[in-house]
Amino acid sequence: MTDFNIRGTETTNLMKKYYKPDYSKLFNKIKNIKTPVKNNILQALLDGSWHSELELIRIARKQENYIGSVTLGTMVSSFNHILRNDYLEKKQINGKMYYKLSDNYVGLTRAAYTKFQYEHKDLEY
Repeated sequence: MTDFNIRGTETTNLMKKYYKPDYSKLFNKIKNIKTPVKNNILQALLDGSWHSELELIRIARKQENYIGSVTLGTMVSSFNHILRNDYLEKKQINGKMYYKLSDNYVGLTRAAYTKFQYEHKDLEY
């Protein structure tokens, strides 16, 4: 039998290539966001599609009345500063600003908001 060269499939090389240790740090940072307005905005962006600035402002105003385009832009900058530089993407179409979660972080954010957001409590009968 022929010996195949399996140098590329060694576990150390696979771990270096595919395991991203800062994903766990990022997951914990997402999970620990306590501001209700920021939580509402991130939950609106969980679908991974583009959302207009006006749509996100409407969502945020349900929580706080003072939210406007400047405050939303500041929140997006703080998300990108605290979490990752490319966490939220933005683009301008026909003079309107649109935002979305970066494709790399949609699954991680969904996990932080669905599976691990709520504490498990024992039910007492």
